Amino acid sequence: MSLVLFTGACTSGNDGGDDTADAAAEQATCGELLGDAGVKWLESRTGGAGSVRMTSHHGLEKARSMLSGQIKNWEPGRKGIPFYAESDVCRVTAADGPGSELALEYRPSILPFDAPITGSTDSELTETPVNSDVRLLRRVADGDEVQYVVFVTCKLPGTPAQQENAVPIEGRMTDTLTGDTGIRTRFTHLLHSAQVMTAELDCQNKPVIPAEPPASVK
Repeated sequence: MSLVLFTGACTSGNDGGDDTADAAAEQATCGELLGDAGVKWLESRTGGAGSVRMTSHHGLEKARSMLSGQIKNWEPGRKGIPFYAESDVCRVTAADGPGSELALEYRPSILPFDAPITGSTDSELTETPVNSDVRLLRRVADGDEVQYVVFVTCKLPGTPAQQENAVPIEGRMTDTLTGDTGIRTRFTHLLHSAQVMTAELDCQNKPVIPAEPPASVK
């Protein structure tokens, strides 16, 4: 896996060691979520080895704490639409400067796993059921932003039995960086990130997340 490291500017009394360690940890988080194949795909689409810069606002441990804390606050019979903060686990930009990016975000879903998925009148939705643990959704939102979404059942220890279906994990990928036209490719790398995230959460139901989307996804 080829990752280019970026260090912050040094300040008085600081040799930059902390900045270097933080940058390396953020690169490692993205690398783990995307996997070797995902990193190679990004580099191939943006100019070769060392061509991308990876950052992570929430590392895997912090993301696990955020997600599990919000899920464990859920109670059966709760009324209204809950608010769940997103965990910004990975952002990838071109190494030569800011601009377009690929982003990976995770949060508890406001929709139960078995609920119909609806959108605004201006959004285009294409749903792909995968198995009893996984659903995929491609959403073309207002302004032509394309979102690739995965829903995964995840039963956390100490939560009511209904939680597994009522509050699944939702992962979302947006990509304005690669210029890739393949839907299947993005879902493949999103599914890998879901495998990593559910392993981090230690989901008690052991969701079966495939390495690739169904053959119907091109």
